[in-house]
Amino acid sequence: MIQHLRNALAQLPPLRIASASFIDPSLSLIGPGWAFNSVSAWRLCENGVLLFGWSEKNVEEHIGRLVGNSIVSVEAQSRFLAGDPAFELSDGSWLEVFSDYPIDPWTLRLPGMTFVGSPSDATQVDSPSVGSQDGD
Repeated sequence: MIQHLRNALAQLPPLRIASASFIDPSLSLIGPGWAFNSVSAWRLCENGVLLFGWSEKNVEEHIGRLVGNSIVSVEAQSRFLAGDPAFELSDGSWLEVFSDYPIDPWTLRLPGMTFVGSPSDATQVDSPSVGSQDGD
C-alpha cells in the first residue's frame, strides 16, 4: 500500500495543504485536487521530538501549523504495521498516522485514485514484489 502511494505521489507535485482541521476524532487535510482524512490516532514530529498529536489538549490551536506546508514524501509509519503512512512535510516535520480500528480507515483522495488504509486488511501490506509485476 505505502509503496503504491509513494509511486502515485511521485507522479504529482507536492500536495500543498490549503486547509487543516481537527474535530475530534477526525483530522482533515485538504489541498487543490486532493484530500486526506483520518479518525485514527496521529502525531506531528520533528527531529525525533513530538510537537503535538491528536490527544493533546487544545490540539485545534496547533493544527494551523500544517497549513501552507506540502506533503513531499511518504514512508511506512511502522515496520510492524506497514499499511499506515508517515508523511514528510515541506518544513521537515512528519505526520504519522496510527490506524487503530478496522472500520475507521484513513483515506487519501488524489486525482483519479483513492487510497484507503485499514489495519486489519492484509492487502495493505506491501509484498517484496510490489511493482515488479504490475508495471508500477
